Amino acid sequence: MAEDPEEAFLWTKEVARKKAFSQSGASNCGATALLNVLSSLEVPLPEKHVADKAVKTNLRKYSVPTSEYLAARSVAGCTGENIVEGCATVAGDSVESRFFHFYPPREVDLRKWLARWLNKGCSAVATLNTQKMYGADYWHHQMIWGVSRAGVCMTNGIEVLDFPEIMKGLESPSVLQIMASDALNCTPFDAEKCNELGSRWAELKVTEQLQDLKAGKSSEQYVYIPAAYRAGITIFAKKGTPEMEELLKAEELPLKKP
Repeated sequence: MAEDPEEAFLWTKEVARKKAFSQSGASNCGATALLNVLSSLEVPLPEKHVADKAVKTNLRKYSVPTSEYLAARSVAGCTGENIVEGCATVAGDSVESRFFHFYPPREVDLRKWLARWLNKGCSAVATLNTQKMYGADYWHHQMIWGVSRAGVCMTNGIEVLDFPEIMKGLESPSVLQIMASDALNCTPFDAEKCNELGSRWAELKVTEQLQDLKAGKSSEQYVYIPAAYRAGITIFAKKGTPEMEELLKAEELPLKKP
């Protein structure tokens, strides 16, 4: 039985720099990742605005009450599941896709798992909590064009993330950290409405976090709110291929044992 490959590339770095799309605006990394996937699979590309609409890109809101600002931040951009739905909308005749959860943590050799799919000609998008990786102000969707001993080759921007680094973003709960000053500076300051936004908001005690910050009882740098996104990797295969059949039949990655 052949061993799983340990590296695979859809593009070279030079081709990635030439062909990969970069974000055209805030929060549209999901649409950008989908365009890069379709480019790598060599299927017809929709216009950027069509891709934005297909993945249901949500924008941040400004000059609004605190509760409305945070509610918009919690869903800004799109989810991995939205990318799957968007792919079906703009390329459903050509491409099948499926999202694999990586949180709670999974028992998987990421290098071999990715290399196996990419070696079959499939493409991939990682949905990462980049706040856990490098203190970013957002989660991020990035198309993956290669994997090797050095790490995972990404687009938007073109970079190689080593495995410990990317696993920080993949093994992350659905929480978003918001600069406390961004929330406190909203007018009107209606912190009392935040826990009413849903059970997860109440569980995280968002109202209490905000009230303690406003009263000077907390020196936290961030307010922690629920995020719509779930960390994981979406795999894309051309329709009508053995790879598509394998993708649809593949089991979910097993949970890591305690």
